[in-house]
Amino acid sequence: MNALKRTLWGLIVVAVAAVGGWYGLKARKTDPSTPPMASPTRPAETVIELTQSDLLTVEPSRLTRSLPVTGTLMASSQTLVRARVSGDVIDLPVREGMSIKAGQLLARIDPTDFELRVNERAAQLRSAQAQHDQARRTLENNAQLLAKAFISQNAFDNARSAVEVAAATVEGAQAQLAQARKALADTRITAPMSGVIAQRFVQPGEKISPDGRIVSIVDLSRIEVEVGVPASDIASVRIGQTASIRIEGINQPVPARVLRINPTTAAGTRAVTVYLGLDQTDDRLRAGMFAQGTLVIDEREGLLILPLSALRDRGGQRYVYLIENDRIVERVVTPGTIDEAARAPGGLTGAVEIRAGLKAGDRIVRQNLGTLQVGSRVRVTPVR
Repeated sequence: MNALKRTLWGLIVVAVAAVGGWYGLKARKTDPSTPPMASPTRPAETVIELTQSDLLTVEPSRLTRSLPVTGTLMASSQTLVRARVSGDVIDLPVREGMSIKAGQLLARIDPTDFELRVNERAAQLRSAQAQHDQARRTLENNAQLLAKAFISQNAFDNARSAVEVAAATVEGAQAQLAQARKALADTRITAPMSGVIAQRFVQPGEKISPDGRIVSIVDLSRIEVEVGVPASDIASVRIGQTASIRIEGINQPVPARVLRINPTTAAGTRAVTVYLGLDQTDDRLRAGMFAQGTLVIDEREGLLILPLSALRDRGGQRYVYLIENDRIVERVVTPGTIDEAARAPGGLTGAVEIRAGLKAGDRIVRQNLGTLQVGSRVRVTPVR
């Protein structure tokens, strides 16, 4: 009896479930607001999520081509002061690092011997002048005697010749005195230019010979950078082109420009030396410091410039991923100038000029995100 009751209740439950399913199916068919059931054979749509930093809006901008350069700072004016006479150095008031002015005393050589020589030459000059005066008086007397026929013409000519010899002796004595005075003046060695003492080669008390080195002077008011440019790139370098130079120990880059171009290549490297003049001075700059930077060799405005990372290649055909109607599209482009060292829009290194295929306002994927499925819907999320 109990088994029969359980069987009847089971049949009742199955019947109620069947009726409920029929009414539910009918309601789904008649209610238009009820979404249809997903078809197991229909694929889901592909959605690619990109951030704002992954995209770039194409705008006209400037293309700058540049060359990386390295070199050494050097003073535009420097000199090596040498002795003109020999003697003992009795005074050397300057030392390395001292600033000096043109005409300032650098060293003194013992002048005793040179003063005595000046006195000797002065005495010789006085003697020559006395002989000249005597010869001239003799000539005047002989002229009167010749007029009275007391002496011969030959005697008068000899007296006149003696005056000319005496005059030449006076001139020679004057030259020797001037030379002695010049040697005495050379015992005082003065600075030929303003600048800073870079090195001192002698010490007080040492004996120095003519042409011996005393000090070297550099003028740090004008600094140049000597850089080497490969011969393959030197045709693009022109006088007046600008550069940005970063010097060791100084955080801020220093502007510079091309002053001179060496007409020959350096032996061994086959590079051409280019001299860059710094547009501003800094008390921290020193000759011999290492410098590196970029030399701008071409600059044009109003070009469509993309990061080099946005350019894709397939079988020699160049293209970019364009966002059009919120979907990924491949757009074939015609690239122009490519500069791997230039700064592209968006702050990326490496720029390429686009001559055809894009227009201002287009949005592209600015960096290599791998192969993207064309036609995929794009969802842009803000950068977190």
